[in-house]
Amino acid sequence: MASLLRSVRDRIAAGALVALAVLPASAQDAHLTPPQDPSEPWVSEELAARAASRLADLARALEGGTELEAVLEGLCGPEVAGVVLRPESTPLVERGDFRVRRDGPEALSAAAGEAEPLAAALATLFAPFAGAEELHVHFKVIAVEERQGAEATLVTDVLYASSAKLGAGGVQQNALWEIGWRAVDDDLRIVALVPRGLDEVHVARRPFVERTRAALGRAGASAAVLGRGAGEWGRRIDHVGEPNFFGHNGIAVGDVDGDGREDVYVGTGTGLPNLLFVQRPDGTFEERAHASQAAWLDDTKGVLLIDYDNDGDRDLFIAMGPSIVLSENDGKGKFTPVRNLRAASGAAFYSLAAADYDLDGDLDVYGVRYVKTRYGDSVPRPFHDARNGPANHLLRNDGAAGFTDVTHEVGLAEANDRFSLAAGWSDYDADGDPDLYVANDFGRNNLFENDGGKFVDVAARASAEDQAAGMGVAWGDVDLDGDFDLLVSNMFSSAGRRVGGQPRFHDASDAAVREGTRRHALGNTLLLNDGTGAFVDASDAAGLRMGRWAWGARFTDFDHDGLPDVLVPNGFLTGTEPDDL
Repeated sequence: MASLLRSVRDRIAAGALVALAVLPASAQDAHLTPPQDPSEPWVSEELAARAASRLADLARALEGGTELEAVLEGLCGPEVAGVVLRPESTPLVERGDFRVRRDGPEALSAAAGEAEPLAAALATLFAPFAGAEELHVHFKVIAVEERQGAEATLVTDVLYASSAKLGAGGVQQNALWEIGWRAVDDDLRIVALVPRGLDEVHVARRPFVERTRAALGRAGASAAVLGRGAGEWGRRIDHVGEPNFFGHNGIAVGDVDGDGREDVYVGTGTGLPNLLFVQRPDGTFEERAHASQAAWLDDTKGVLLIDYDNDGDRDLFIAMGPSIVLSENDGKGKFTPVRNLRAASGAAFYSLAAADYDLDGDLDVYGVRYVKTRYGDSVPRPFHDARNGPANHLLRNDGAAGFTDVTHEVGLAEANDRFSLAAGWSDYDADGDPDLYVANDFGRNNLFENDGGKFVDVAARASAEDQAAGMGVAWGDVDLDGDFDLLVSNMFSSAGRRVGGQPRFHDASDAAVREGTRRHALGNTLLLNDGTGAFVDASDAAGLRMGRWAWGARFTDFDHDGLPDVLVPNGFLTGTEPDDL
Protein backbone atom coordinates (compact mmCIF):
# COMPACT_ATOMS: atom_id res chain seq x y z
CA MET A 1 0.00 0.00 0.00
CA ALA A 2 2.85 2.39 0.83
CA SER A 3 4.27 2.09 -2.71
CA LEU A 4 0.84 2.81 -4.17
CA LEU A 5 0.49 5.91 -1.99
CA ARG A 6 3.93 7.10 -3.09
CA SER A 7 2.84 6.59 -6.71
CA VAL A 8 -0.26 8.69 -6.07
CA ARG A 9 1.77 11.51 -4.56
CA ASP A 10 4.23 11.39 -7.43
CA ARG A 11 1.31 11.98 -9.80
CA ILE A 12 0.07 14.81 -7.62
CA ALA A 13 3.48 16.48 -7.78
CA ALA A 14 3.47 16.10 -11.55
CA GLY A 15 0.12 17.88 -11.77
CA ALA A 16 -1.70 14.81 -13.08
CA LEU A 17 -4.56 14.98 -10.56
CA VAL A 18 -7.39 17.46 -10.07
CA ALA A 19 -7.27 19.02 -6.61
CA LEU A 20 -10.36 18.81 -4.41
CA ALA A 21 -9.16 21.52 -2.06
CA VAL A 22 -12.61 23.06 -1.83
CA LEU A 23 -13.69 20.18 0.40
CA PRO A 24 -13.04 20.63 4.15
CA ALA A 25 -10.36 18.33 5.46
CA SER A 26 -8.32 17.58 8.55
CA ALA A 27 -4.62 16.80 8.69
CA GLN A 28 -5.36 14.56 11.68
CA ASP A 29 -7.68 12.15 9.85
CA ALA A 30 -6.55 8.68 10.91
CA HIS A 31 -8.03 7.14 7.74
CA LEU A 32 -5.39 8.83 5.55
CA THR A 33 -1.77 7.68 5.60
CA PRO A 34 0.19 9.85 6.09
CA PRO A 35 -1.87 12.91 7.19
CA GLN A 36 -2.45 15.42 4.38
CA ASP A 37 -2.54 19.17 4.22
CA PRO A 38 -6.13 20.40 3.59
CA SER A 39 -5.03 21.94 0.30
CA GLU A 40 -3.96 18.57 -1.11
CA PRO A 41 -6.27 16.19 -2.99
CA TRP A 42 -7.74 13.24 -1.18
CA VAL A 43 -5.71 10.06 -1.66
CA SER A 44 -8.89 8.06 -1.11
CA GLU A 45 -10.45 9.75 -4.15
CA GLU A 46 -7.47 8.78 -6.29
CA LEU A 47 -7.78 5.21 -5.05
CA ALA A 48 -11.50 5.26 -5.85
CA ALA A 49 -10.66 6.50 -9.35
CA ARG A 50 -8.22 3.59 -9.79
CA ALA A 51 -10.87 1.13 -8.62
CA ALA A 52 -13.34 2.67 -11.08
CA SER A 53 -10.78 2.29 -13.87
CA ARG A 54 -10.31 -1.41 -13.09
CA LEU A 55 -14.08 -1.88 -13.05
CA ALA A 56 -14.32 -0.12 -16.42
CA ASP A 57 -11.97 -2.79 -17.78
CA LEU A 58 -14.32 -5.42 -16.38
CA ALA A 59 -17.35 -3.70 -17.94
CA ARG A 60 -15.72 -3.74 -21.38
CA ALA A 61 -14.90 -7.40 -20.99
CA LEU A 62 -18.46 -8.23 -19.95
CA GLU A 63 -19.76 -6.35 -22.98
CA GLY A 64 -17.58 -8.60 -25.12
CA GLY A 65 -14.92 -6.09 -26.07
CA THR A 66 -12.04 -8.00 -24.46
CA GLU A 67 -11.31 -11.46 -23.11
CA LEU A 68 -13.08 -11.79 -19.76
CA GLU A 69 -10.78 -14.53 -18.48
CA ALA A 70 -7.65 -12.44 -19.06
CA VAL A 71 -9.21 -9.38 -17.42
CA LEU A 72 -10.29 -11.36 -14.35
CA GLU A 73 -6.84 -12.90 -14.04
CA GLY A 74 -5.27 -9.45 -13.82
CA LEU A 75 -8.08 -8.02 -11.72
CA CYS A 76 -8.62 -10.61 -8.99
CA GLY A 77 -6.31 -11.97 -6.35
CA PRO A 78 -6.22 -15.74 -5.71
CA GLU A 79 -7.97 -15.32 -2.36
CA VAL A 80 -11.30 -14.17 -3.86
CA ALA A 81 -13.89 -16.51 -2.38
CA GLY A 82 -16.84 -18.06 -4.15
CA VAL A 83 -19.82 -15.78 -4.52
CA VAL A 84 -23.52 -15.80 -5.45
CA LEU A 85 -24.44 -12.92 -7.76
CA ARG A 86 -27.72 -14.31 -9.13
CA PRO A 87 -29.29 -17.14 -7.11
CA GLU A 88 -30.94 -19.82 -9.19
CA SER A 89 -33.43 -20.26 -6.36
CA THR A 90 -35.16 -16.90 -6.91
CA PRO A 91 -38.15 -17.11 -9.27
CA LEU A 92 -39.17 -14.47 -11.75
CA VAL A 93 -42.54 -12.92 -10.93
CA GLU A 94 -44.87 -12.40 -13.90
CA ARG A 95 -46.51 -8.99 -14.26
CA GLY A 96 -48.10 -8.69 -17.69
CA ASP A 97 -45.34 -8.07 -20.19
CA PHE A 98 -42.83 -7.87 -17.34
CA ARG A 99 -40.97 -10.52 -15.37
CA VAL A 100 -39.17 -9.18 -12.32
CA ARG A 101 -37.01 -10.51 -9.50
CA ARG A 102 -35.50 -8.90 -6.43
CA ASP A 103 -32.81 -10.43 -4.23
CA GLY A 104 -32.01 -8.59 -1.03
CA PRO A 105 -29.03 -9.26 1.28
CA GLU A 106 -30.98 -11.95 3.13
CA ALA A 107 -31.83 -13.86 -0.05
CA LEU A 108 -28.24 -13.66 -1.24
CA SER A 109 -26.95 -14.91 2.11
CA ALA A 110 -29.47 -17.75 2.14
CA ALA A 111 -28.16 -18.86 -1.26
CA ALA A 112 -24.60 -19.28 0.02
CA GLY A 113 -24.69 -22.95 -0.98
CA GLU A 114 -24.81 -21.86 -4.63
CA ALA A 115 -21.46 -20.01 -4.37
CA GLU A 116 -19.24 -20.19 -7.45
CA PRO A 117 -15.84 -18.81 -8.44
CA LEU A 118 -16.19 -15.23 -9.62
CA ALA A 119 -15.88 -16.10 -13.32
CA ALA A 120 -18.64 -18.70 -13.02
CA ALA A 121 -20.79 -16.37 -10.90
CA LEU A 122 -20.51 -13.69 -13.58
CA ALA A 123 -21.51 -16.24 -16.20
CA THR A 124 -24.59 -17.09 -14.14
CA LEU A 125 -25.36 -13.39 -13.68
CA PHE A 126 -25.16 -12.76 -17.41
CA ALA A 127 -27.11 -15.84 -18.48
CA PRO A 128 -30.28 -13.75 -19.11
CA PHE A 129 -28.35 -11.72 -21.70
CA ALA A 130 -27.67 -14.69 -23.97
CA GLY A 131 -28.48 -13.66 -27.54
CA ALA A 132 -29.07 -10.03 -26.53
CA GLU A 133 -28.02 -7.01 -28.60
CA GLU A 134 -26.54 -3.65 -27.58
CA LEU A 135 -25.38 -4.83 -24.16
CA HIS A 136 -24.28 -1.98 -21.89
CA VAL A 137 -22.52 -2.52 -18.55
CA HIS A 138 -21.66 0.22 -16.05
CA PHE A 139 -20.10 0.44 -12.60
CA LYS A 140 -20.22 3.43 -10.24
CA VAL A 141 -18.18 3.72 -7.03
CA ILE A 142 -20.50 5.33 -4.47
CA ALA A 143 -18.53 4.74 -1.25
CA VAL A 144 -14.87 4.24 -0.37
CA GLU A 145 -13.12 3.32 2.87
CA GLU A 146 -9.42 2.88 3.55
CA ARG A 147 -8.53 0.21 6.10
CA GLN A 148 -5.27 -0.18 7.97
CA GLY A 149 -3.94 -3.63 8.90
CA ALA A 150 -6.85 -5.41 7.24
CA GLU A 151 -6.71 -7.96 4.45
CA ALA A 152 -8.48 -5.48 2.18
CA THR A 153 -6.74 -2.11 2.18
CA LEU A 154 -9.61 -0.42 0.35
CA VAL A 155 -13.35 -1.22 0.42
CA THR A 156 -15.78 0.26 -2.09
CA ASP A 157 -19.54 0.16 -2.52
CA VAL A 158 -20.24 -0.23 -6.22
CA LEU A 159 -23.43 0.16 -8.23
CA TYR A 160 -23.64 -2.30 -11.12
CA ALA A 161 -26.09 -1.73 -13.97
CA SER A 162 -26.54 -3.55 -17.26
CA SER A 163 -29.17 -3.52 -19.99
CA ALA A 164 -29.66 -4.96 -23.45
CA LYS A 165 -32.20 -5.46 -26.19
CA LEU A 166 -33.56 -8.99 -26.44
CA GLY A 167 -35.86 -9.57 -29.37
CA ALA A 168 -38.77 -7.14 -29.19
CA GLY A 169 -38.07 -6.52 -25.51
CA GLY A 170 -35.11 -6.29 -23.22
CA VAL A 171 -33.35 -7.21 -19.99
CA GLN A 172 -32.04 -4.98 -17.22
CA GLN A 173 -30.10 -5.67 -14.02
CA ASN A 174 -29.16 -3.38 -11.13
CA ALA A 175 -27.11 -4.46 -8.13
CA LEU A 176 -25.04 -3.20 -5.21
CA TRP A 177 -21.71 -4.88 -4.50
CA GLU A 178 -19.20 -4.37 -1.73
CA ILE A 179 -15.72 -4.92 -3.17
CA GLY A 180 -12.52 -5.23 -1.19
CA TRP A 181 -9.24 -4.26 -2.82
CA ARG A 182 -5.56 -4.68 -2.04
CA ALA A 183 -2.62 -2.75 -3.46
CA VAL A 184 -0.37 -5.13 -5.43
CA ASP A 185 2.55 -3.89 -7.52
CA ASP A 186 1.31 -0.30 -7.50
CA ASP A 187 -2.16 -1.34 -8.63
CA LEU A 188 -5.41 -2.52 -7.09
CA ARG A 189 -6.69 -6.09 -7.16
CA ILE A 190 -10.02 -7.46 -5.92
CA VAL A 191 -9.69 -9.66 -2.84
CA ALA A 192 -13.38 -9.89 -1.86
CA LEU A 193 -16.77 -9.30 -3.45
CA VAL A 194 -19.97 -9.35 -1.39
CA PRO A 195 -23.29 -8.76 -3.21
CA ARG A 196 -25.82 -6.65 -1.31
CA GLY A 197 -28.78 -6.90 -3.67
CA LEU A 198 -29.96 -7.59 -7.22
CA ASP A 199 -32.94 -6.35 -9.24
CA GLU A 200 -33.67 -7.91 -12.63
CA VAL A 201 -36.38 -6.98 -15.13
CA HIS A 202 -37.37 -8.76 -18.35
CA VAL A 203 -39.84 -7.15 -20.72
CA ALA A 204 -41.44 -9.02 -23.61
CA ARG A 205 -41.88 -5.83 -25.61
CA ARG A 206 -40.59 -2.35 -24.98
CA PRO A 207 -43.29 -0.29 -23.21
CA PHE A 208 -42.17 2.99 -24.79
CA VAL A 209 -41.08 3.73 -28.34
CA GLU A 210 -39.24 6.90 -29.36
CA ARG A 211 -41.65 8.83 -31.61
CA THR A 212 -40.69 12.46 -31.06
CA ARG A 213 -39.70 13.33 -34.62
CA ALA A 214 -42.54 11.33 -36.15
CA ALA A 215 -45.12 12.96 -33.85
CA LEU A 216 -43.86 16.53 -33.81
CA GLY A 217 -42.73 16.76 -37.42
CA ARG A 218 -39.49 17.73 -39.11
CA ALA A 219 -40.34 21.29 -40.14
CA GLY A 220 -41.20 24.53 -38.42
CA ALA A 221 -40.46 25.77 -34.93
CA SER A 222 -40.28 22.32 -33.35
CA ALA A 223 -37.27 21.30 -35.42
CA ALA A 224 -35.56 24.68 -35.18
CA VAL A 225 -36.00 25.15 -31.44
CA LEU A 226 -36.01 21.68 -29.94
CA GLY A 227 -33.76 19.94 -32.43
CA ARG A 228 -30.63 21.93 -31.63
CA GLY A 229 -30.69 21.50 -27.87
CA ALA A 230 -30.11 23.83 -24.94
CA GLY A 231 -26.34 23.77 -25.31
CA GLU A 232 -26.52 25.17 -28.84
CA TRP A 233 -28.89 28.01 -27.91
CA GLY A 234 -26.85 28.84 -24.83
CA ARG A 235 -23.99 29.87 -27.11
CA ARG A 236 -26.13 31.90 -29.52
CA ILE A 237 -28.49 33.99 -27.38
CA ASP A 238 -27.65 36.82 -24.97
CA HIS A 239 -28.19 35.96 -21.33
CA VAL A 240 -30.95 38.47 -20.68
CA GLY A 241 -32.71 35.94 -18.49
CA GLU A 242 -31.35 32.69 -17.15
CA PRO A 243 -28.85 31.03 -19.53
CA ASN A 244 -30.72 28.67 -21.84
CA PHE A 245 -28.51 25.65 -21.21
CA PHE A 246 -29.87 25.14 -17.67
CA GLY A 247 -33.15 23.81 -19.10
CA HIS A 248 -35.36 25.02 -16.24
CA ASN A 249 -38.37 25.33 -18.53
CA GLY A 250 -41.88 24.05 -17.98
CA ILE A 251 -44.31 21.90 -19.90
CA ALA A 252 -48.07 21.37 -19.60
CA VAL A 253 -50.52 18.89 -21.12
CA GLY A 254 -54.20 19.61 -21.73
CA ASP A 255 -56.91 19.82 -24.40
CA VAL A 256 -56.71 23.44 -25.56
CA ASP A 257 -59.10 23.30 -28.55
CA GLY A 258 -61.91 21.17 -27.10
CA ASP A 259 -61.54 18.21 -29.48
CA GLY A 260 -60.99 15.67 -26.70
CA ARG A 261 -57.32 15.13 -27.51
CA GLU A 262 -54.46 16.15 -25.26
CA ASP A 263 -52.20 18.94 -26.51
CA VAL A 264 -48.77 20.02 -25.23
CA TYR A 265 -47.46 23.48 -24.35
CA VAL A 266 -43.67 23.75 -24.04
CA GLY A 267 -41.87 26.64 -22.34
CA THR A 268 -38.48 27.63 -23.71
CA GLY A 269 -35.56 29.89 -22.77
CA THR A 270 -34.96 33.57 -23.35
CA GLY A 271 -35.25 34.62 -27.00
CA LEU A 272 -36.86 31.38 -28.17
CA PRO A 273 -40.58 31.08 -28.91
CA ASN A 274 -42.69 28.89 -26.65
CA LEU A 275 -44.33 26.02 -28.50
CA LEU A 276 -47.90 24.71 -28.62
CA PHE A 277 -48.31 21.24 -30.12
CA VAL A 278 -51.96 20.58 -31.00
CA GLN A 279 -52.78 16.91 -31.52
CA ARG A 280 -54.32 15.72 -34.76
CA PRO A 281 -56.71 12.72 -35.03
CA ASP A 282 -53.84 10.47 -36.23
CA GLY A 283 -51.78 11.13 -33.09
CA THR A 284 -49.31 13.54 -34.71
CA PHE A 285 -49.02 17.18 -33.68
CA GLU A 286 -49.14 20.55 -35.37
CA GLU A 287 -47.20 23.46 -33.86
CA ARG A 288 -49.60 26.42 -33.42
CA ALA A 289 -48.10 28.69 -30.76
CA HIS A 290 -47.89 31.77 -33.01
CA ALA A 291 -51.40 31.34 -34.40
CA SER A 292 -52.67 30.81 -30.85
CA GLN A 293 -50.96 33.98 -29.55
CA ALA A 294 -48.88 31.91 -27.16
CA ALA A 295 -45.39 32.06 -28.74
CA TRP A 296 -43.86 34.11 -25.93
CA LEU A 297 -40.14 34.88 -26.26
CA ASP A 298 -39.44 35.37 -22.55
CA ASP A 299 -37.72 32.77 -20.38
CA THR A 300 -40.64 30.51 -19.40
CA LYS A 301 -40.42 28.17 -16.44
CA GLY A 302 -43.64 27.01 -14.74
CA VAL A 303 -46.62 26.32 -17.04
CA LEU A 304 -50.24 25.42 -16.26
CA LEU A 305 -53.20 24.61 -18.49
CA ILE A 306 -56.21 24.89 -16.15
CA ASP A 307 -59.80 26.14 -16.31
CA TYR A 308 -59.52 29.01 -13.86
CA ASP A 309 -62.80 30.71 -14.88
CA ASN A 310 -64.99 27.57 -15.05
CA ASP A 311 -66.03 28.14 -18.67
CA GLY A 312 -65.08 24.63 -19.78
CA ASP A 313 -61.74 25.27 -21.49
CA ARG A 314 -58.09 25.28 -20.44
CA ASP A 315 -56.53 28.68 -19.81
CA LEU A 316 -52.80 29.28 -19.82
CA PHE A 317 -50.65 30.37 -16.88
CA ILE A 318 -46.95 30.83 -17.56
CA ALA A 319 -44.17 31.92 -15.20
CA MET A 320 -41.92 34.50 -16.85
CA GLY A 321 -39.43 36.05 -14.46
CA PRO A 322 -41.24 37.58 -11.46
CA SER A 323 -44.57 37.51 -13.33
CA ILE A 324 -47.27 34.91 -13.83
CA VAL A 325 -49.03 35.79 -17.08
CA LEU A 326 -52.62 34.59 -17.47
CA SER A 327 -54.04 34.13 -20.96
CA GLU A 328 -57.70 33.20 -21.45
CA ASN A 329 -58.71 30.50 -23.92
CA ASP A 330 -61.54 31.25 -26.35
CA GLY A 331 -62.46 27.55 -26.35
CA LYS A 332 -60.80 26.89 -29.70
CA GLY A 333 -57.18 27.17 -28.61
CA LYS A 334 -56.58 30.88 -29.11
CA PHE A 335 -55.25 32.73 -26.06
CA THR A 336 -55.66 36.35 -25.02
CA PRO A 337 -53.44 37.80 -22.25
CA VAL A 338 -55.67 39.26 -19.55
CA ARG A 339 -53.56 39.55 -16.38
CA ASN A 340 -49.95 40.01 -15.34
CA LEU A 341 -49.63 38.75 -11.76
CA ARG A 342 -46.31 40.26 -10.72
CA ALA A 343 -44.42 39.69 -7.47
CA ALA A 344 -43.11 42.67 -5.51
CA SER A 345 -39.49 41.50 -5.81
CA GLY A 346 -37.60 40.51 -8.95
CA ALA A 347 -37.04 36.81 -8.15
CA ALA A 348 -38.32 34.52 -10.91
CA PHE A 349 -41.13 32.01 -10.45
CA TYR A 350 -39.93 28.48 -11.21
CA SER A 351 -43.07 26.32 -11.04
CA LEU A 352 -46.81 26.63 -10.47
CA ALA A 353 -49.38 24.41 -8.76
CA ALA A 354 -53.16 24.88 -8.72
CA ALA A 355 -55.92 23.73 -6.34
CA ASP A 356 -59.12 25.06 -4.78
CA TYR A 357 -57.58 25.59 -1.34
CA ASP A 358 -60.54 27.59 0.05
CA LEU A 359 -63.24 25.30 -1.44
CA ASP A 360 -65.08 28.16 -3.13
CA GLY A 361 -65.36 26.37 -6.46
CA ASP A 362 -62.48 27.85 -8.44
CA LEU A 363 -58.77 27.12 -8.78
CA ASP A 364 -56.14 29.10 -6.90
CA VAL A 365 -52.46 29.20 -7.88
CA TYR A 366 -49.32 28.72 -5.80
CA GLY A 367 -46.06 29.89 -7.36
CA VAL A 368 -42.63 28.87 -6.04
CA ARG A 369 -39.42 30.84 -6.46
CA TYR A 370 -35.86 29.59 -6.30
CA VAL A 371 -33.21 32.34 -6.34
CA LYS A 372 -33.36 36.03 -5.48
CA THR A 373 -31.30 37.17 -8.45
CA ARG A 374 -30.06 34.63 -11.02
CA TYR A 375 -29.30 30.94 -10.92
CA GLY A 376 -25.65 30.60 -9.96
CA ASP A 377 -25.49 34.05 -8.35
CA SER A 378 -27.67 33.48 -5.28
CA VAL A 379 -25.65 31.34 -2.87
CA PRO A 380 -27.59 29.19 -0.35
CA ARG A 381 -26.56 29.80 3.27
CA PRO A 382 -26.05 27.52 5.02
CA PHE A 383 -25.67 25.06 2.17
CA HIS A 384 -27.42 22.18 3.95
CA ASP A 385 -30.28 24.22 5.48
CA ALA A 386 -30.60 27.44 3.48
CA ARG A 387 -32.96 30.18 4.66
CA ASN A 388 -32.00 33.02 2.30
CA GLY A 389 -34.24 32.26 -0.66
CA PRO A 390 -37.10 34.35 -2.11
CA ALA A 391 -40.71 34.16 -0.95
CA ASN A 392 -43.30 31.93 -2.62
CA HIS A 393 -46.84 33.22 -3.22
CA LEU A 394 -50.40 31.91 -2.99
CA LEU A 395 -52.76 33.75 -5.35
CA ARG A 396 -56.43 33.40 -4.44
CA ASN A 397 -58.86 33.30 -7.35
CA ASP A 398 -61.53 35.94 -6.74
CA GLY A 399 -63.35 35.44 -10.01
CA ALA A 400 -64.04 38.62 -11.98
CA ALA A 401 -62.07 40.62 -9.40
CA GLY A 402 -58.87 38.81 -10.35
CA PHE A 403 -56.31 37.26 -8.02
CA THR A 404 -55.27 38.33 -4.55
CA ASP A 405 -51.96 37.50 -2.89
CA VAL A 406 -53.01 35.88 0.40
CA THR A 407 -49.67 34.32 1.36
CA HIS A 408 -49.43 36.10 4.72
CA GLU A 409 -53.16 36.04 5.38
CA VAL A 410 -53.43 32.25 5.25
CA GLY A 411 -50.20 31.40 7.10
CA LEU A 412 -47.98 30.48 4.16
CA ALA A 413 -45.37 33.09 5.09
CA GLU A 414 -44.03 30.63 7.66
CA ALA A 415 -40.59 29.27 6.66
CA ASN A 416 -41.13 31.00 3.31
CA ASP A 417 -37.49 31.84 2.61
CA ARG A 418 -36.10 28.69 1.01
CA PHE A 419 -34.85 27.66 -2.44
CA SER A 420 -38.15 26.21 -3.71
CA LEU A 421 -38.40 24.28 -6.96
CA ALA A 422 -41.76 22.50 -6.92
CA ALA A 423 -45.03 22.19 -5.02
CA GLY A 424 -47.89 19.71 -5.00
CA TRP A 425 -51.41 19.76 -3.55
CA SER A 426 -53.11 16.74 -1.93
CA ASP A 427 -55.54 16.07 0.90
CA TYR A 428 -53.03 13.91 2.77
CA ASP A 429 -54.98 14.00 6.06
CA ALA A 430 -58.35 13.19 4.44
CA ASP A 431 -60.17 16.12 6.04
CA GLY A 432 -61.68 17.39 2.81
CA ASP A 433 -59.34 20.25 1.86
CA PRO A 434 -56.06 20.23 -0.13
CA ASP A 435 -52.79 20.44 1.77
CA LEU A 436 -49.55 21.70 0.21
CA TYR A 437 -46.07 20.17 0.02
CA VAL A 438 -43.13 22.33 -1.14
CA ALA A 439 -39.84 20.78 -2.28
CA ASN A 440 -36.82 22.94 -1.51
CA ASP A 441 -33.27 22.62 -2.74
CA PHE A 442 -30.46 22.98 -0.16
CA GLY A 443 -32.48 22.04 2.89
CA ARG A 444 -35.79 21.15 4.48
CA ASN A 445 -39.13 20.89 2.73
CA ASN A 446 -42.50 22.25 3.88
CA LEU A 447 -45.75 20.40 4.48
CA PHE A 448 -48.48 22.98 4.97
CA GLU A 449 -51.57 21.45 6.53
CA ASN A 450 -54.78 23.18 5.43
CA ASP A 451 -57.29 23.76 8.21
CA GLY A 452 -60.29 25.59 6.83
CA GLY A 453 -58.21 27.76 4.50
CA LYS A 454 -55.43 28.46 7.03
CA PHE A 455 -52.05 26.72 6.83
CA VAL A 456 -49.50 25.46 9.35
CA ASP A 457 -46.13 23.93 8.43
CA VAL A 458 -46.20 20.45 9.99
CA ALA A 459 -43.30 18.92 8.06
CA ALA A 460 -41.13 18.36 11.15
CA ARG A 461 -44.00 16.92 13.19
CA ALA A 462 -45.02 14.67 10.29
CA SER A 463 -41.44 13.44 9.63
CA ALA A 464 -41.66 14.89 6.12
CA GLU A 465 -38.91 17.54 6.00
CA ASP A 466 -36.61 15.39 3.86
CA GLN A 467 -33.64 17.72 4.22
CA ALA A 468 -31.97 17.23 0.84
CA ALA A 469 -31.90 18.60 -2.71
CA GLY A 470 -35.66 18.69 -3.31
CA MET A 471 -36.61 19.13 -6.97
CA GLY A 472 -40.02 17.55 -7.47
CA VAL A 473 -43.22 16.49 -5.69
CA ALA A 474 -45.63 13.68 -6.55
CA TRP A 475 -48.58 12.38 -4.51
CA GLY A 476 -50.00 8.89 -4.98
CA ASP A 477 -51.37 5.91 -3.07
CA VAL A 478 -48.32 3.65 -3.34
CA ASP A 479 -49.41 0.99 -0.85
CA LEU A 480 -53.10 1.08 -1.86
CA ASP A 481 -54.27 1.77 1.70
CA GLY A 482 -56.56 4.64 0.74
CA ASP A 483 -54.39 7.62 1.64
CA PHE A 484 -51.85 9.69 -0.28
CA ASP A 485 -48.14 8.92 -0.04
CA LEU A 486 -45.40 11.27 -1.15
CA LEU A 487 -42.48 10.97 -3.56
CA VAL A 488 -39.85 13.71 -3.44
CA SER A 489 -37.45 13.90 -6.39
CA ASN A 490 -33.92 14.54 -5.13
CA MET A 491 -30.41 14.53 -6.54
CA PHE A 492 -28.52 11.24 -6.50
CA SER A 493 -24.79 11.76 -6.97
CA SER A 494 -22.33 8.87 -6.84
CA ALA A 495 -19.44 11.30 -6.34
CA GLY A 496 -21.35 13.16 -3.64
CA ARG A 497 -22.21 9.97 -1.77
CA ARG A 498 -18.65 8.71 -2.04
CA VAL A 499 -16.95 11.92 -0.87
CA GLY A 500 -19.59 12.78 1.73
CA GLY A 501 -19.42 9.34 3.31
CA GLN A 502 -15.74 9.60 4.23
CA PRO A 503 -14.64 10.56 7.77
CA ARG A 504 -12.62 13.47 6.45
CA PHE A 505 -15.71 15.15 4.98
CA HIS A 506 -16.70 18.20 7.11
CA ASP A 507 -14.73 16.70 9.99
CA ALA A 508 -14.46 20.11 11.66
CA SER A 509 -18.24 20.60 11.58
CA ASP A 510 -20.85 19.28 13.96
CA ALA A 511 -22.87 16.16 13.21
CA ALA A 512 -25.95 18.06 11.99
CA VAL A 513 -23.95 19.91 9.34
CA ARG A 514 -22.22 16.74 8.15
CA GLU A 515 -25.44 14.73 7.97
CA GLY A 516 -27.42 17.55 6.35
CA THR A 517 -24.80 18.04 3.66
CA ARG A 518 -24.40 14.31 2.99
CA ARG A 519 -28.13 13.93 2.44
CA HIS A 520 -27.91 16.17 -0.62
CA ALA A 521 -26.49 13.27 -2.64
CA LEU A 522 -28.75 10.57 -1.19
CA GLY A 523 -31.38 10.38 -3.94
CA ASN A 524 -35.17 10.20 -4.09
CA THR A 525 -37.36 9.88 -1.01
CA LEU A 526 -40.59 7.87 -0.73
CA LEU A 527 -42.67 8.80 2.33
CA LEU A 528 -45.55 6.46 3.18
CA ASN A 529 -48.55 8.02 4.88
CA ASP A 530 -49.25 6.03 8.07
CA GLY A 531 -52.78 7.38 8.36
CA THR A 532 -52.13 9.29 11.59
CA GLY A 533 -50.78 12.47 10.02
CA ALA A 534 -47.18 11.25 9.84
CA PHE A 535 -44.97 9.63 7.23
CA VAL A 536 -42.52 6.73 7.23
CA ASP A 537 -39.45 6.77 4.96
CA ALA A 538 -39.63 3.70 2.71
CA SER A 539 -37.16 4.86 0.05
CA ASP A 540 -34.57 2.11 0.41
CA ALA A 541 -37.08 -0.72 0.79
CA ALA A 542 -38.91 0.47 -2.32
CA GLY A 543 -35.71 0.73 -4.38
CA LEU A 544 -36.38 4.33 -5.42
CA ARG A 545 -33.25 6.07 -4.15
CA MET A 546 -31.18 5.93 -7.31
CA GLY A 547 -33.06 8.10 -9.80
CA ARG A 548 -29.90 9.95 -10.80
CA TRP A 549 -30.27 13.76 -10.82
CA ALA A 550 -34.05 13.58 -10.66
CA TRP A 551 -36.55 16.24 -11.70
CA GLY A 552 -40.29 16.08 -11.10
CA ALA A 553 -40.86 12.32 -10.92
CA ARG A 554 -44.47 11.27 -11.47
CA PHE A 555 -46.69 8.35 -10.55
CA THR A 556 -48.44 6.71 -13.47
CA ASP A 557 -49.81 3.22 -14.11
CA PHE A 558 -48.05 2.73 -17.45
CA ASP A 559 -48.58 -1.07 -17.56
CA HIS A 560 -52.27 -0.92 -16.62
CA ASP A 561 -52.04 -3.33 -13.69
CA GLY A 562 -53.72 -1.01 -11.17
CA LEU A 563 -50.47 -0.12 -9.38
CA PRO A 564 -48.76 3.29 -9.47
CA ASP A 565 -45.42 3.13 -11.29
CA VAL A 566 -42.84 5.93 -11.20
CA LEU A 567 -41.36 7.80 -14.14
CA VAL A 568 -38.23 9.77 -13.22
CA PRO A 569 -36.82 12.38 -15.64
CA ASN A 570 -33.20 13.07 -14.78
CA GLY A 571 -29.95 14.72 -15.80
CA PHE A 572 -28.08 17.98 -15.51
CA LEU A 573 -24.80 19.59 -16.49
CA THR A 574 -21.76 17.32 -16.38
CA GLY A 575 -18.37 18.65 -15.33
CA THR A 576 -14.97 17.93 -16.80
CA GLU A 577 -14.94 14.58 -15.00
CA PRO A 578 -17.64 12.31 -16.47
CA ASP A 579 -18.14 10.62 -13.09
CA ASP A 580 -19.08 13.91 -11.40
CA LEU A 581 -22.80 13.06 -11.72
